[in-house]
Amino acid sequence: MVKTKTYYEICKALITLLEHNDFEAITIKEICAESGVHRSTFYAYFEDKYQLLEVIKQYHMKRYQRIMTSATHIIENCTLKETKSGILKVFRLIFQYLLRYKSFFKTILVSNPQPDIIRDYMRYTYHMYSAMLETLPNMRHPDYFIYYTIGGELSIVYKWLASDCPETPEEMAHILYHNLIKMNR
Repeated sequence: MVKTKTYYEICKALITLLEHNDFEAITIKEICAESGVHRSTFYAYFEDKYQLLEVIKQYHMKRYQRIMTSATHIIENCTLKETKSGILKVFRLIFQYLLRYKSFFKTILVSNPQPDIIRDYMRYTYHMYSAMLETLPNMRHPDYFIYYTIGGELSIVYKWLASDCPETPEEMAHILYHNLIKMNR
């Protein structure tokens, strides 16, 4: 399918509506009104609003997965010093991405949380932290440590988005990094 300006307007319309409405309450009629398209145009691109949300979710999750894959590659193939600077770079990329699509992420994490998207985020992040722990000495109950760390990361992202992103992505990368390694917090 060719993705036109109309396609993207429909996607943006759903994100705008999600800022103030529960997903289940949003109708195709409202999406069409917000995007300025006729109902038949909507159906030319999407089967229903569920597919629309899934398309938006997959768009962002593919990009996040690529970032996490690059982080895992850094962890598995670099020296400790290179890994530290590489992880900081990955965190900066994450916050730049969050800022670029602030409306979407603020909606799905803060104003109208979407549990399935949050679960996918946690799953991709889990793999990166698992790879990181494999390069370190053995620890007891690594799964709990990973989920604890992901919970903290999610809370940092949530706070930043809920506060309307007052710090730069560079500052946030350092905040997340220093909380991860538990120093200079």
